[in-house]
Amino acid sequence: MKLTEKQITYIENYIKSFDIKYYEVYMEILDHMILSVEDLLDNNKEVTFEEAVVKAKVEGFGKKGFRGMMNEKQKLAQKHARKQNHKMIKEYFTFPKIIMTLSVFVGYLLFLSFFDDPRKAFVSSLASIMFIGLFQFFYYNKFLKIKKFYVLKTEMLNIGFLLFIAVFQLSNSVLILGKESIDFNHILMRLFMASVFTFSLISLLVYIEIRKKTIAELKTQIFV
Repeated sequence: MKLTEKQITYIENYIKSFDIKYYEVYMEILDHMILSVEDLLDNNKEVTFEEAVVKAKVEGFGKKGFRGMMNEKQKLAQKHARKQNHKMIKEYFTFPKIIMTLSVFVGYLLFLSFFDDPRKAFVSSLASIMFIGLFQFFYYNKFLKIKKFYVLKTEMLNIGFLLFIAVFQLSNSVLILGKESIDFNHILMRLFMASVFTFSLISLLVYIEIRKKTIAELKTQIFV
């Protein structure tokens, strides 16, 4: 039997009472619950609708329940996001993208040689990358929620951005702590700055590429 709108609303509120955080997980649970309850009511005329709802939850989601499923989906999404991010970064160190990576590294190393104080040029360069990254991040965050639920794909993409932020903060710490004691004109320091700049740029490019793909998926799957 097909459930009424009132019954579907009851199931929706029942699921929401378990504090489900992500829209994709909520919709998957809702679809499963509706089909299960309909099947239970068709096969057992003595069971009430409310009893069928509870039974569908127990049979379909076990002891861990809805939150157990949400946690599993979150772990899988995190694993996928890390794998995707690492894979795309790795591509910049294999042919043919490694040519671009080396070009950026060598070009930036030469760029630093034009400055008496390469630290200031380095700070300005990272600040520019960070500004672009923040612009991308805030633009993307309009896809963060739908119907008061977080979008799992959007939240997981932020893992890549947090890696980008971590590199930036580490570099800033070195610059601040070593402002008076480090010789920023030393070749090893220039190599370090060129490496950080190159990796930061690669991280930004990977973030932008994944962001574009994810937005395209969300627009067709959720934000229609």
